[in-house]
Amino acid sequence: MPLTADLLASDPETYRRATQSPFLSAAAAGQTPKPVLGRWLANDRLYIHAYIKGVGRLLSALRLPSTTSPAPTVPDKLVQWLVDALVNVRREEKFFVDTARRFGIEVDLPAGPDGVVRQEDKLEGLRRFEGLFAGFETGGGELEWLEGAVLLYATEKCYLDAWTGAREQLKEEEGDGKGDADGGALRREFIPNWSSEEFRAFVDELGGIIDEGVEKAGKGVEGELKERALKVWREVLVAEEHFWPALRVLQSRGKESCTRFHAVGYRCKECVFVVNELSFVTNYQKS
Repeated sequence: MPLTADLLASDPETYRRATQSPFLSAAAAGQTPKPVLGRWLANDRLYIHAYIKGVGRLLSALRLPSTTSPAPTVPDKLVQWLVDALVNVRREEKFFVDTARRFGIEVDLPAGPDGVVRQEDKLEGLRRFEGLFAGFETGGGELEWLEGAVLLYATEKCYLDAWTGAREQLKEEEGDGKGDADGGALRREFIPNWSSEEFRAFVDELGGIIDEGVEKAGKGVEGELKERALKVWREVLVAEEHFWPALRVLQSRGKESCTRFHAVGYRCKECVFVVNELSFVTNYQKS
């Protein structure tokens, strides 16, 4: 079985938690308030910055062949994928900042006078990803690029499957989304983009590069490579699970249940109370 298939089959329950959440269900239902979506997008933007730095670390660690070959080597293919990834994430950042602006969604977290966002104002998942991108192993043993490549594959694969699951919950007859809590930003723009066939092909390409590299390394090191990859895979799944904002289905006291999904602390016009719990970011302003 290819390494990436082994990874996907290694812990189905944790993978489910990493790719399914009330936040995603709310997104598919058009019930994500703009402040909640904006805070999440702000975290996603900072994730992109960590991602860019991680790609840079991986590029600097790659041992490229000194001589030419008739066909691209695995490192050659990985370099090209990484270059494309940098182009893609910069385009992606511009896309969702421009889209958010068009829908009147704020995408900045609170920052100090130095322009730096405090750690406590970030999602736990973002903090975990910043640590992963800054600290993955490079340069040791067979396939010095393995940990970095698996990190990128794992996060891209989770993101793709999470938003593909949200897309599958959409109904064709739901209209233009103007009545959605976010004005239709998620269902009209973001979800189709984050679950596209182009994105799937891009993720699958990296998976193929990893599998090819492991296969060419030979059976003698297969166990060691799988162990190294699994360590990174598990860390990414935990980070992904904590990257989705905590939402609850609120129920009205003595009234009919409100069927909407809400960020903890968000006041719904249909609800008679606000849940007193920490929201998905410490300083989320309760109404």
